[in-house]
Amino acid sequence: MTTVRERLPNGLTVIVRRDTAAPVVAIVTHVRAGYFDESDDVVGIAHVLEHMYFKGTPTRGVGEIARQTKASGGYLNASTIYDQTVYYTVLPASSLASGLDIQSDAWANSVIDGEELARELEVIIQEAKRKSDSAGAIVSESLFELLHDRHRIRRWRIGNEPGLRALRREHLLAFYRNFYKPSNTILSIVGDVDVEHALDLVRARYGPVPRGLPDRVPGPTENGTASFRFREMSGDVQQSEFAFGWRTPGTLHEDTVKLDLAGLVLGTGRASRLYRAVRERQLAASVSAYNYTPTELGVFLVRAETPPERALDAARATWDQVMRLRDDGVSASEVTRAQRLFESRWLRRLETMDGQATHLAEWEALGGWELGDAYAERMLALGPDDVLDAVRRHLDPDRAGWLLYRPERDAPVVADPASARALLERVRPAPLDRLPALEPIAAPNGVPARAVRFEVEEFGVRVYRTARGVPVLVRRRPGAGLVHIGLLAMGGASREDAAVSGLTTLMARTAIKGTALRSATRIAEESELLGGAIEPTVMSDGFGWSLSVPVGRLRDALTLLADVVQRPVFPEEALETERTIAVADVAHLRDDMFQYPFRLATSAAYGEHPYGRSPLGSEEGLAAVTVEALREWHATHVLRAPCAIGVVGDVDADEVAALVAQAFGEFVAMELEPLELPVWPAETRATIESRDKAQSALAIVFDGPPRDDDARYTAGLIAAVASGLGGRFFNELREKRSLAYTVHASASHRLRGGMFMAYIATSPEREEEARAGLLAEFARLREEPVGEDELRRAQEYTIGLRAIGRQSGKAALGEMVNAWLFGTGLAELEVFEQRVRAVSTSGMRALARSYFDESRRVEGVVRGVGRAV
Repeated sequence: MTTVRERLPNGLTVIVRRDTAAPVVAIVTHVRAGYFDESDDVVGIAHVLEHMYFKGTPTRGVGEIARQTKASGGYLNASTIYDQTVYYTVLPASSLASGLDIQSDAWANSVIDGEELARELEVIIQEAKRKSDSAGAIVSESLFELLHDRHRIRRWRIGNEPGLRALRREHLLAFYRNFYKPSNTILSIVGDVDVEHALDLVRARYGPVPRGLPDRVPGPTENGTASFRFREMSGDVQQSEFAFGWRTPGTLHEDTVKLDLAGLVLGTGRASRLYRAVRERQLAASVSAYNYTPTELGVFLVRAETPPERALDAARATWDQVMRLRDDGVSASEVTRAQRLFESRWLRRLETMDGQATHLAEWEALGGWELGDAYAERMLALGPDDVLDAVRRHLDPDRAGWLLYRPERDAPVVADPASARALLERVRPAPLDRLPALEPIAAPNGVPARAVRFEVEEFGVRVYRTARGVPVLVRRRPGAGLVHIGLLAMGGASREDAAVSGLTTLMARTAIKGTALRSATRIAEESELLGGAIEPTVMSDGFGWSLSVPVGRLRDALTLLADVVQRPVFPEEALETERTIAVADVAHLRDDMFQYPFRLATSAAYGEHPYGRSPLGSEEGLAAVTVEALREWHATHVLRAPCAIGVVGDVDADEVAALVAQAFGEFVAMELEPLELPVWPAETRATIESRDKAQSALAIVFDGPPRDDDARYTAGLIAAVASGLGGRFFNELREKRSLAYTVHASASHRLRGGMFMAYIATSPEREEEARAGLLAEFARLREEPVGEDELRRAQEYTIGLRAIGRQSGKAALGEMVNAWLFGTGLAELEVFEQRVRAVSTSGMRALARSYFDESRRVEGVVRGVGRAV
């Protein structure tokens, strides 16, 4: 790949990289201005400006930037953080010129209209309320405040309602004109483009912008040494969350890469210390550790989500592992495992054009994009002593902060920092067993070679068949650094008895916890030394396992994955652990203000039909599952099922197919009886839960076409017309009426039924207005034909989005195997564009009339009480 950096005479830094792996281009505009650059009287202004960036220029009215991007086949978005605001668009490579036209105009010529600002501030206040309903956001930002006395990182970064309402156009213009200057901006372009042509386009569009330097007023720095700090908070949540944190140095400090590696050792992967000491001991549903460094300073965080009754034990176990890391150091094998995981993450991020463009811009902002490569080299060269040195200097127990967020119904845990520290250290959990050295596993004797038969090559995929009829699909991606392997089977949650709802989830998760040849720990360590993790997936109509590793480790990855999915032993202790976690996941779902309304609506729509149950299961069903049930389910619904094995990467297809056939010889291809058809309700149904939340969240669902109906393409285009930046629902309910930050529409297709779903989250007092607004938009779709220009935009957007998604090998694997198992075959990979372009405005109106019957809608509502933020 060719990478060129050029600094224009006005100071704009431009980086262009040519990558021909996919017909896609990403354009990233990185502005070195964020929350750290805000004075106390305008907290949140960087984020407000991010919203206003796409609201119009002298030549593009409100909504035109989003609509023109859709018409070019791409999407755009943005993010604001402490040290940067980033705008990005991803498009078909043929749309580079139009993408640069739009992005350069927004960057240089945003008008920041006063009336539009007033409307958008109401949207941002809704976003702030949504954030206040998120336990994760409360925990992380409250911890930052707890740890720091003076630095701007301690402020609630999105701002509060009074401060946001006080912002005026002149404040925004001053911030925009000061920071959005060429010398303070990096433009990064990566894709299937000619480098010199791309630079010519940039010079013509960005070159005339006047040069200038921003006036930057740094905020206060931290003085003195932090002491041990503690804060306990409560809210309307089902699960407790907590975090420990330490102040650490900034991104370019020599210790940062060492602390990043310490985070990987502690909290990444199933062989990590925290996973084994906290999750595997049934103390928490999730636990993680990482070092976050927004340029000038950092915070090392260790956080967990846990059942309330286990929160203190989980905190003790988490704290203990950090202290043991300080006291005892880290082994060479732990460092190697963490480095292998880092390597795969690094490759995975660079699979996509936007991943590369963002990477280049971030490191260029720190001093040069080459620093990123140097960082990776340093990470892979570190040893145990490097990690121990940094941990002992920075993760001092006397300088830690502990933030606990618990359900408000529970009694307080502890009153003050001294008592909290004593409570943590009063009981020391049992140490972890040291991971044994990985001795080679001898290949079994006398295993006959298993034949594989080549059948056909279709649409870039070579298809083989094992001796027992299982299809093997191999797609070569030249130059790809990672190889993606997956086994997917039909069946899953929809085939379970309601009394054991969640059986497939427990089977898929517990399968990776031990075989006759490998313990759970060995499986975790072996997969992570390969640079990956075996990931179970369970859906209503299917389930499976996947693994992604650097391509040179494919053979060992196939051997490991085959052992796990064919020969699990389902240990009793592992089942109890996974049952505890699954029950916690069910509880956590109730705290998700986006997913939970859909779960309520789906249950109401499908009732007793299997589609009405969550693939996660229910507390009662999970409690009823036994080891014997797992073993029986695996023997009858996994080893004997309609399934397919897929491999995507830079591989020799014939060689890989032979390896797969040899490794996965115990699977037998079987047919599956069709599932009964669900019956959609003939009347309106609604399920409503009241919660102490700042917002109300409303999901409205209608019946829709199933997976095998070509009308699903029409439903998908209606969703593209309705949803997202520039979409009808977005424009009417968010842009014009400021009802919500999040307005969403999508089509979902299962084998035997589909749904069309809409979502909005708003202030409780505006719930009825939001409902009426959504229903009015559905009525418009029924009564008025979609405009030809809307249809064309939706078609280009849908086709472009698919091309963009296929950059990822994992996405390509999923698309390939799904088409084979659940669709009409591999031809789907080629006819997608034809089917999308065949959709007509009359067909869209006919589908809307057929499905969007207001009297047969189903609603799921989480009704808040309203709360200022």
